[in-house]
Amino acid sequence: MFRFSLGTIALASIYSLPLIANAADIKVEDTIVTASRTEQKSSEVIGDVSVISAEQIQKAGQTTLAELLAMQPGIEMSSNGGVGKSTDIFIRGANSTHTLVLVDGIRISSATTGATAIQHIPLSQIERVEILRGPASSLYGADAIGGVIQIFTKQGQGQPKFNASVGLGTYGTAIGEAGVSGRIGNTSYSLQGGMTHVHGISSVQNKRNTAYNPDADGYRNQNIAARITQHLTENHEIGLNILVTEGRNFYDSGSTVAAGRYDYYMDQTLSSYTVHSKNRFTDFWTSTFSIARSIDDLSSYTKRPTSTSESMIKTTQDQFLWQNVLTSKAGTFNLGVERREQEVESNSTTPLRVTERDIQSYLAGWQQRFDQHSVQINLRNDDNSQFGNRTTGNIGYAYQINPQWKATASFGTAFAAPTFNQLYAPSSTLRGITYASNPDLKPEESRNKEIGLLYDNGRDLISATYYHNEVDDLISRTAIGSIQRTVNIDKAVLRGLTLNGRTNLAGFSIKANADFQRPENAANGNLLPRRAKEHGMLAISRSWQNWELGSEIISTSQRYNDAENTVRMSGYTLVNLYSQYRINDDWSLNARINNLFDRKYELAYDYATFGTNLFVSVRYAPSL
Repeated sequence: MFRFSLGTIALASIYSLPLIANAADIKVEDTIVTASRTEQKSSEVIGDVSVISAEQIQKAGQTTLAELLAMQPGIEMSSNGGVGKSTDIFIRGANSTHTLVLVDGIRISSATTGATAIQHIPLSQIERVEILRGPASSLYGADAIGGVIQIFTKQGQGQPKFNASVGLGTYGTAIGEAGVSGRIGNTSYSLQGGMTHVHGISSVQNKRNTAYNPDADGYRNQNIAARITQHLTENHEIGLNILVTEGRNFYDSGSTVAAGRYDYYMDQTLSSYTVHSKNRFTDFWTSTFSIARSIDDLSSYTKRPTSTSESMIKTTQDQFLWQNVLTSKAGTFNLGVERREQEVESNSTTPLRVTERDIQSYLAGWQQRFDQHSVQINLRNDDNSQFGNRTTGNIGYAYQINPQWKATASFGTAFAAPTFNQLYAPSSTLRGITYASNPDLKPEESRNKEIGLLYDNGRDLISATYYHNEVDDLISRTAIGSIQRTVNIDKAVLRGLTLNGRTNLAGFSIKANADFQRPENAANGNLLPRRAKEHGMLAISRSWQNWELGSEIISTSQRYNDAENTVRMSGYTLVNLYSQYRINDDWSLNARINNLFDRKYELAYDYATFGTNLFVSVRYAPSL
C-alpha cells in the first residue's frame, strides 16, 4: 500500500472522476501505425496504445522525453542524476532492454547496453510519439517484450513556414530551437535544429558514496534533423530522413574518495540515415522499401590532475526492409522481409569476444473486421546468427458490444537476445562490488495474455486493461558475495491492471491513469529493481480566452534498487504547474514549474533529482 498521503490522494482522485480510456490522448481522426505496422484508424486498433501529441510536447517546457513518457499509462523511468544522465524506461514492469524504441521506424540503440539513450532525443525534434504496450516481437522482432515506443520526427506539409522557440529556466537551463518546413510543388521538406544547456546539480547526492563530488554535473546537447520527400506522382514517393543528436553529460563516479574527485564526462552521438521508396502499385498493393543506418557512438573521459583517459564504444546497425500491404475483401495482409546487421567497435584493452551479429527476419500479418468482430494475427521469424531461429506470434480480438462499449483480448509471445555487455563485458569493480558478465546466457522468452474493456461515448473515455506476462530466463543480476553476476532467473511474472482516460467536467479537461502491478521474480516474490507496485498521474487544465492553466500530479509507491529488495527507495508525489498565453495566432508565451513543493526523491538510489524548477519560453509558430 502507499506510504505517502499525497500519493494516496492522487490515485484515489482518479476513481472519483469518470475514468478515461486507453485512447485518452487519441483523437477519432488519428491514424495509428505502431500497433500493426499498417495505417489504422484509432477506433480500429486492438492493441493497448497511447499517443503523445504535438500539443502535449509543446506544453512540456523543460520536461524531457523520458519524463513525458513516465506520465503515460504503464510506463516508469529511472535516471542517474538529472537531465542527460543515463535513463531507463520500463513498460508494464519489464526490463529497460525489453522496451524497443524506434525513430521513424528505425532502431537507434546500443548493441552493448541493449537500450536506446533516450535522454539525448530532444522534444524539439518530435512531432508525435506512439506507445504500444504489450509484447510486439511478432511485429518488430527481439526486445519488444514490454512494448514499443515509436518517435516520429517533424515533417513538412502545407505552406512553407518558419518556427522558433527560446527558453530559460532554473539550474542554468537554456533551450533554443528553430526550423522551417512545408511543401513546394511536389517536394515536402523539414529542417529543424536545437540546442540545450543545463548547468545541473551533483548527480550523486549521498556524501558517504565514494563517487560523491559536490560540483554541478551539467549537460549540453545539439541536434539537427532533416527530411525531404519527393512525390513523383500521387502514388509514388522517395525520401531521405536524417537525425543527429550529440550530448555531453558530466557525471560522478569513482570507487575511492580520491577517484570521486576526478571529472567524468561522456560524449554520445545518436544518428540515423534512412532512404525510402513508397509505391502504391495498384488500388490494393502498397510497397515500401527502406535502407537505413543508425549509429550509437559513445566516448567516456576521466580527467585526472595529470592526464585524461578515454574509452570508446560504438554500435553501427544497418537495416533493410521491404514491406507490402495488400488490401482486399478478405482483409488487410502485411508481408515483409527485414534484415539487421550489428557491429560493435571499441578501444578497450579487453575487447568483446564477439562484435558482430546479423538478424534475418520474415513477417506476416492479417487484419479483418466482421460486423462487430475484429481480428489481428501476426507471425514473425527471426534468425539470429548467435542464437538461431525464434518464431513469435500474436492474436488479438475485439468485440464491439454496442456503439460505446468494446471488449478486447489478445495473446502474444516475444523474446529478447542477451546484449553484448551481458554476455562478454569485462569485469569491473565499483564501490567494492565486482560486476561480471556471463557468456552462457540464454535469450529471454515471454508469453502474454491480456483483456481490456473500453467505453467511449464521444465525450468521456473509460478503459481498463489486465495483463499477465510470464518471462522465462529473465536476465538479472544476482549477488554472490561481493560479485554481482548476470544470470538467467527461472521466471519472472509481470502482471497488472492499467486504468486510463480523459473527460471534461465543468469546463475542466481532466486526464488520469493508474497502474497496479506486480513485476516480480517468480522464485522468491521479490519486486524487479526500480519498479513500483503502484504509480499514476492526474492532470487538470482549463482554457479561457487566450489563456490555458494546468496542473499535473505524479505519484509512485516505494521501489527497491536491487534484485534482493534490500535497498529501498521511498515513494513520492510530484506536483507540476504550467500555463500558456497565446499572444496572437503566431506567438505564445509558456511557463512551467516542475516539482512545485520541492519534493526530495530518488529515481535511482543515491542519485539526485531536481528540486523546484521553473522554465519560461516564447514560441513563434505560424498557424498557416
